[in-house]
Amino acid sequence: MSPSERRARLALWALCPPYIVYFVLQISSPAWLGSMWTRIACLAATAGVHAAISVIGWVVLTARERGEHLLADERDRAIEVRATRIAYYVLMAGTVIAGMVMPFSRSGWEIVNRALLAIVLAEMLRNVLIVLGYRGSSLLVE
Repeated sequence: MSPSERRARLALWALCPPYIVYFVLQISSPAWLGSMWTRIACLAATAGVHAAISVIGWVVLTARERGEHLLADERDRAIEVRATRIAYYVLMAGTVIAGMVMPFSRSGWEIVNRALLAIVLAEMLRNVLIVLGYRGSSLLVE
């Protein structure tokens, strides 16, 4: 497994569980997150778990990769460029909806959560596409 694929897998493991829990709480228990401070605390806890998993994983990967050849070749760069390009369109569509369409009918945390969802989905898609690119998906490999 290439270092880029390992990092993409780490990013998925660090990103998905905390934000899935966050969005499930937002949908299933909106009354529980009634005040601004509980919403901020929930978001801070989610970001903290994401950061902790990322940092611990990064330290473990760095220790395991010591002495390994880590330079990216053209295939690595092509996979990452294509994955980033596709994820960019998801990010743009989500932020256009959150920032240009929703303010006419919604406000507050609904817009914040929709924008956050766009960011999380774009990053998840990017990392999934990187992993698929290394697994031989015709979507990302020429």
